[in-house]
Amino acid sequence: MATQMGLGLLGSSENIFKRKFRWTMEFITVCGIKGLNIEPSFVKAANRPSLTIEETEINFLNGKMWIPGKGTPDTTQVTYYDVASIQGGDVVSSLFTWLATVYNFTDEIGLSQSSKSRGAGGYCAEEGKLSMLDGCGIVIDEFVYKQCWPTQINFGELDYSSNDECTIDVTLRYKNFVYTPKGKCAKDFDIYCAGCVPKGKFDKKKSGQLGEQTEVTGFEVV
Repeated sequence: MATQMGLGLLGSSENIFKRKFRWTMEFITVCGIKGLNIEPSFVKAANRPSLTIEETEINFLNGKMWIPGKGTPDTTQVTYYDVASIQGGDVVSSLFTWLATVYNFTDEIGLSQSSKSRGAGGYCAEEGKLSMLDGCGIVIDEFVYKQCWPTQINFGELDYSSNDECTIDVTLRYKNFVYTPKGKCAKDFDIYCAGCVPKGKFDKKKSGQLGEQTEVTGFEVV
């Protein structure tokens, strides 16, 4: 039987393609201070999460094989427009507050660092929420970075020959991230876990349910 060479399901009118320009990114409860948020209005670019799963090499005699090892959430980057205005100044001020809490570069002698990750005065933002939107502004799905903190803030280079706007690049480390399908367009999924049980038996759960293993390094589903 010949393969149908058209678009098939990809061409369905029910498909809503996620677009790279339909999203928002905001940080909530920065430094554990309620109301200290970094609004999404001045974000120019951002990355969705990236997770690296290490390979463990198994050797015996002439052969070798690989099995999955630990998962490591990779750092992510957010780029802000550097705008001189009251609202834009709030964004820059919040970024400075966050960075100086992690490492107080304003005091060359004291060089204090907040030792708490959470709670008032801690060095983390409770959440970094990246929401994917459809053309009507409805949230399709969300990635939430949990307990994130800046490892680098780069105010960028200047160039007399350039017409580009100034930006601020922020690199972030986070504890883990949560993926949440929203609405009717993003479908939920199953999670399987096979271990030391009889053949053909394995743990199956819906996203958001807890199985025997209640902690997943780097990736949570709600």
